[in-house]
Amino acid sequence: MEAYWIWWMAAVVLVIAEMFSGTFYLISVALGLAAAGVSAYMGLGWEGQAAIAAMLCTVSIAGIYRFKQGHSGEHEQSNLAYDIGQTVQVVNWSGERHARVNYRGAEWVAELSPSAATDATRQNWRIKQIVGSSLIIE
Repeated sequence: MEAYWIWWMAAVVLVIAEMFSGTFYLISVALGLAAAGVSAYMGLGWEGQAAIAAMLCTVSIAGIYRFKQGHSGEHEQSNLAYDIGQTVQVVNWSGERHARVNYRGAEWVAELSPSAATDATRQNWRIKQIVGSSLIIE
């Protein structure tokens, strides 16, 4: 079997795998492999094919990574804005200022905001902020 067919079949397999992944990284690798297949079809040697595949894969993955880094914060904050101000119910306290709370049908780690006074008898609290996967309540 010719080398270009191997490159192209590997690219097709990655495109199919990307359909299950949805990250665009496999598409960028498939692009590099397809370009290597074209170079093999044009008669370039193995070293040239591998260099083209490596270069295109690296450049396209770096481009996707930089794009995601620059555009990730704006969508995350808009989704979190819905949670601010919502009410949560304390399941149990795991320290003076830390608790497990029920919110959206699951248990979350929560911490009292610095301005909130501790009150172990109070069951309902309001979400003030979200830091990572922890809710800051008051």
